[in-house]
Amino acid sequence: MHPSKLLLVGIAVLAWPTSLPAQSVTRYVRFAVGDAVSYGVLENQTVRQMAGDDLFALTRTDRTYSLADVQLLAPIDPDRVQKVLGVAINTRRPSRMQPIPHPRFFAKLPTSLGGPDDPVELPPEAGNLNYEGELVLVVGREGRHIPEARALEYVFGVTAGNDFSENTWYGERNGVDEPTRLISKGTDSWGPIGPAIVTGLDFLDLPVETRLNGEVVQRGRTSDLVNGAANLLSYVSRYVTLKPGDLIFTGTVARVEGARVIMRAGDVLEVEIEGIGVLRNEVVGMEGGVQ
Repeated sequence: MHPSKLLLVGIAVLAWPTSLPAQSVTRYVRFAVGDAVSYGVLENQTVRQMAGDDLFALTRTDRTYSLADVQLLAPIDPDRVQKVLGVAINTRRPSRMQPIPHPRFFAKLPTSLGGPDDPVELPPEAGNLNYEGELVLVVGREGRHIPEARALEYVFGVTAGNDFSENTWYGERNGVDEPTRLISKGTDSWGPIGPAIVTGLDFLDLPVETRLNGEVVQRGRTSDLVNGAANLLSYVSRYVTLKPGDLIFTGTVARVEGARVIMRAGDVLEVEIEGIGVLRNEVVGMEGGVQ
């Protein structure tokens, strides 16, 4: 590589923000009480109900519930999410320490989304379903060709996510004998998020931990990303108009050496990000499907 190109890469790394301005932290949740579904703000162990069905246009009410008396759902209504984007191989490692010019984006689907304690379906034909705990950006403003220096202004908040993938299918090595890359990422239930969407949080260097049946299988920090949050958002906005409610899975953290990665029915996954909370989901056998 030409020395001038190396210099430009170095400048790009130095230009990434290392912290965000201090703001008040708010934890938005979406919850059910009986058949009624509402947005709310989580305040310790109390949920304050908000009026409205649009996360970006809520108004405060005086009604509150104990957290123990509500069922937490995906913290944004999947029917109001237009795009769910993710990034593959975005964790720092010896072979990839500097930003790459074209991050490996892929798409999940709004129907992939789930919430805390929602089941993750394991099709009988899937022999290599893997977990990937990571930070998820929630876009709050429409934008196209967003400068990297201003990209974080377009982030409404962040949440935790688990990007489940059938990684044998992802490479499409067996052609029509196996499902496509789209199915390997976009199957229903393979994108749980939660428990809250948190605003005002400095999310650029938070600890992330994934646990499988209580055992730590991934550990890292949100600062371990090869291409950081601002870079990812700016890059993808060159090609795709971002809309409020779009989600960007930013890339998983490193696995613990020797950790099991292939999921079985009955496995329980927990993704914990400091300041956001714990996202818990159980793997269950899919009903029906190819036998």
